[in-house]
Amino acid sequence: MNVPHRGFWPVLGVLRFLLAMWVLFDHTYNFGPAERAIPVLTRSGLMAVMCFFVISGFSIHHSIATRPAGYFRRRLLRIFPLNALAVLIGWFGWSVLGLSGGYGTPAVPPSAWQFIGCIFLLEAFFPIMIGFLYPAWSLSIEAVYYLLAPLFRKLEGRPHIPALMIVSGLLFVAWPLLRNEYVAGRNSYWLTGIVMLWCWLAGWVAYANAGNRRYLAWLGIAGLASIATQARFFDVTNVSSAAVNGVAWIGTLMLVFYRIGDVGGRVAAVLDYLGEISFPLYILHYPVLFVVSSSLFKAHPNLNYGITQVAISLVAAILAYHLVDRPLRQPKATLAQAARAWRGRFAGRRGELSEAAPRLGTTS
Repeated sequence: MNVPHRGFWPVLGVLRFLLAMWVLFDHTYNFGPAERAIPVLTRSGLMAVMCFFVISGFSIHHSIATRPAGYFRRRLLRIFPLNALAVLIGWFGWSVLGLSGGYGTPAVPPSAWQFIGCIFLLEAFFPIMIGFLYPAWSLSIEAVYYLLAPLFRKLEGRPHIPALMIVSGLLFVAWPLLRNEYVAGRNSYWLTGIVMLWCWLAGWVAYANAGNRRYLAWLGIAGLASIATQARFFDVTNVSSAAVNGVAWIGTLMLVFYRIGDVGGRVAAVLDYLGEISFPLYILHYPVLFVVSSSLFKAHPNLNYGITQVAISLVAAILAYHLVDRPLRQPKATLAQAARAWRGRFAGRRGELSEAAPRLGTTS
């Protein structure tokens, strides 16, 4: 009864893409001169991450409820390869190429332990975050939520989940009283995971309680209260920045509670595709921009514009999706099968080039 209609998922996918672009636009201020960055209404991506968590909780509830078999395998293939690729890009740029001096360069050289810990998403437990892998902080927390999903499934219909949401939500609203620092500061994120659990569970309960006005109202109030108590963390400096945060939160809740939107055909295919590249865009853009800013932009600073950063990040995300993410997430795919697919793809490309060479010769 709770399964959303097929035409709703592309709408959710394009929302994920827009949230990823929100984060990317904000981060153009971190990798270049502010006057060249993408103009934004708020220079904080915290609300985008909160909305990501809502969508994740909704999607994970659907995944484990409709296809419990192979749940952990699907989650592993979804997050581990691209996260490992992000760490590999950062490690290769820092340790092999010796890149530094550009935007995103860590103040303290990262250790081998930090790289290994980041591969396995241990940022949620240990203070190992590396500056150029920063977006992984939310993924490390989300991975813990994935592990807890079977437990939440067993607690369905009991008061435990609402109780957890109340405690977590109150802690999040009161965060400035607990710590005078950004909730996503570069430390261990175990406490951040506790105080942001309610955002993820908001999506979880939305899946099982479609159209529930009571949940919707309380969650909406909690989000707006969080914006009020943590205005500086949401970069609320005027009416516009407050509005964009509030509208994003309420809009995301409305979307998942009422399953707004029903598209099909080519439009659905385009929106699905944008949703698919949203995760590689989110997790890869920071290490990619670190490498680029410490090499290309360092040698040619005139190229360092926000729009250039966005274009490079999108290309990297598309390539990662087609060469890494999609092959590994095929039904019953194995690493060996993915490797054969990669070889076949590149072999096919070489074949096309070799066939094209005689044709080019005759036309000349």
